Amino acid sequence: MSFNQFKCHSLAALSILAVTAAFSPTLLASENEQFNIGKQKAKVCMTCHGADGISTQDSYPNLRGQKMGYLISSLKDYQARERTSGLAVLMQQQADALSAQDIEDIAYFYSQLGSQSQP
Repeated sequence: MSFNQFKCHSLAALSILAVTAAFSPTLLASENEQFNIGKQKAKVCMTCHGADGISTQDSYPNLRGQKMGYLISSLKDYQARERTSGLAVLMQQQADALSAQDIEDIAYFYSQLGSQSQP
């Protein structure tokens, strides 16, 4: 590798590093903000699913650490009346009160809850 090629690769690596460093605090701040917003919106969920996402009753599933996509899909299925077994009527009523943004925020909160990268 010639000196010019080395210089070019080094410059590219530094540029990538600088861009990553510039956006990381913003990304972390927005993730932390979404976690806190989701936590506030999930207060009603905590009644059945536990304050820490671990339910104290067998009939209610644990939400702590569930995948975000699964939680979003589940809540949308309740809204669309595609989930009808068990205690679905209760969840349908709760899901009906949620906007798409509410669902995303709550799903983000529970997906991050208990993880090592939790904001």
